[in-house]
Amino acid sequence: MAGAQPHATTGTARTMGRGTRAGRWVGAVALMTVATLLAMVSVLAVFARNQVLDTDRFVATMSPLARDPAVQDAIARRLTTEVTERVDLDRLAREASAWLREQGAPPAVNSLVGPAVSGAESFVSRQITAIVHSDAFAQAWDAAIRAAHKNLDAVLTGHGSTAIKSEGTTVSVDLGALIATVKKRLEARGFGLASKIPAVNVEFVLFSSAQLPKLRTYVTLLNTVATWLPWVCLVLLAIAVAVAPAHRRGLLVVGVFLAVGALLLLAAMAVLRAYYLNNLPPQVHSPTAVEHILDQVLGRPHQAYRVIAVLGALLAIVCWLAGPARPAVVLRRATGRGLDATGAALAGTGLPLGPVPRVLRRYHVAIDIAALVLALLGFVFTGAGVNSAIGFGLGLLALILVVEILARATAPAAPAPVPTPDAV
Repeated sequence: MAGAQPHATTGTARTMGRGTRAGRWVGAVALMTVATLLAMVSVLAVFARNQVLDTDRFVATMSPLARDPAVQDAIARRLTTEVTERVDLDRLAREASAWLREQGAPPAVNSLVGPAVSGAESFVSRQITAIVHSDAFAQAWDAAIRAAHKNLDAVLTGHGSTAIKSEGTTVSVDLGALIATVKKRLEARGFGLASKIPAVNVEFVLFSSAQLPKLRTYVTLLNTVATWLPWVCLVLLAIAVAVAPAHRRGLLVVGVFLAVGALLLLAAMAVLRAYYLNNLPPQVHSPTAVEHILDQVLGRPHQAYRVIAVLGALLAIVCWLAGPARPAVVLRRATGRGLDATGAALAGTGLPLGPVPRVLRRYHVAIDIAALVLALLGFVFTGAGVNSAIGFGLGLLALILVVEILARATAPAAPAPVPTPDAV
C-alpha cells in the first residue's frame, strides 16, 4: 500500500496538470473570441472617424460619385424633372396654342402642343446631361462636399447643415445651386423660358433607411472609442496567446478566428446589401445609383475585412507550417535542403561575399523578425488593400529567402591533408 502512494500522487498531479492546461485553453479561446468581435467592430469605428469625419478622406470617398455614370444619369433626370415642372411646359404650350388660334391659326395647331413639349423637354434634358457629365460639375461636386464637411456631423447626429441634410431616416444633398447653373446655360442657348425657373432647393437622396437613427447612435459610440478599440484588441490577442499553453497553436487559433470573423462579416454585408437594395423606399428613383453610392461608401470597410481575412489566413498557415505536423515537417526539411544547396552553389561561384554569410548566420533570426515588423508597419501606415497585403507578403518572403540563402553561402571545408610517409 505504501508503494502505491507515489503512483497515486503522480496520477493526481497529471490530472491537475491536464485540468490547468484545459482551463488555460478555455480562457485563451474566450479572450480570442472577445478580441475578434472587437476587431470586427473596430473596423467600423475607425471608418466612422477616419473616413467620414476626416475631410480629405470623406472627399476621396464621395468624389468618384460625381464621375459615376449611373449617379450622373440619376442627378440629370432629377434636375430635368425639377426644371420642366418649374417651367410647366405643358401649360405654356397650351397657352401658346390658344393665342395662335386667336390670331387666326387653324385648330390643327393644337396637334403641335405635344411635339413642342417633347422637343423642349428633350432640349432641356440634353443640356442638363451635358452639364452633369462635365468636369465642371465634378469640380463643383467636390467643392460642395468639401465645404459641407465642416457640418458633416449632420449625417451622424441629425442636425442640419448648409449642403447636407439629415432628417429622420433620410440623408440628402442640396442640388439647388446646380439649378442656377442650368438656368444660365439654358438662357445662353436661347431657351428664354428658363428665366421663369425660381431659386429653389432640390434635395437628392443619398441614403435612406429606417435604421438610420440607430446608426447615428452606434456611430457616435464607435467614434468615441475608435482611438482605443484597435489597441484593446491587440492587447487582448497578445494576452490570449500568452495564456494559451502552446503559444504557436495560440497564434494559429488567432489567425483562424480573425479570418473566419472577417469572412462572416463580409457575408453579412453582402446579405444586408442585397436586402437593402431589394427594399428601397419609394422616394428613391434610381436604384442603380443607390447601389453605386452604397458600394462606394462601404468600399473601405469591405476592403479592411478582406485584408483581415487574408492576414489571418496567412498567420494560420505560417503557424501550421512551423508545427509538428508531418506534412509541415517534410516541407521544412525539403526547404532547408533546397536552401542549403542554393547557398552552397552560391558559395561555389566564387563571388566575393566577404563577411556577409557569417553575419547573417549569426543574426538571421533577428533580421527576419525585423523585416516582418517593418513590413507590417509599412502595410498599416500605407492603408493598403488586399493586393498590397499579398505584395507585402511576397516581398517579405523574397527577402527572407535571400537572407537564408546568403546565411548558408559558406565555402565547403577544405579536405584534410593526407599524411606523407615521412610525416608518419
